[in-house]
Amino acid sequence: MSFSKKGNSFHGGCNGRVPPDHADTFAGMVSAVLRRSVGGRPSAVKLVARWTGAGERTVKNWFAGSCAPKGDHFRELVRHCPEMLDAFLVSVDRQDHLALAKVVQAEAVLLEALAAIAKLKR
Repeated sequence: MSFSKKGNSFHGGCNGRVPPDHADTFAGMVSAVLRRSVGGRPSAVKLVARWTGAGERTVKNWFAGSCAPKGDHFRELVRHCPEMLDAFLVSVDRQDHLALAKVVQAEAVLLEALAAIAKLKR
């Protein structure tokens, strides 16, 4: 059996071309967030691969917007990149959940600040 010299062929949902204006797709959203949050680092692909356990070629496809991560990989992206959850909630029109999460974060910061102030008063 001989192997093709024209590169890798992917089996599954990633062999199709994604239109250039893929911003409204899940793959496009993931690509935009990855580029915004870690894209400027020289080792961004390796970093995301370490976070998710995915192969570097797969992560490069996520950055390119030609493929989207599956469930477990997406969960790990959200765990390490909070912007991913924000973008996902906005994409599914659930800004109310996003606002609630920000209120909970702000409350935690305020409680920490109040504890520090109380400690200084003693």
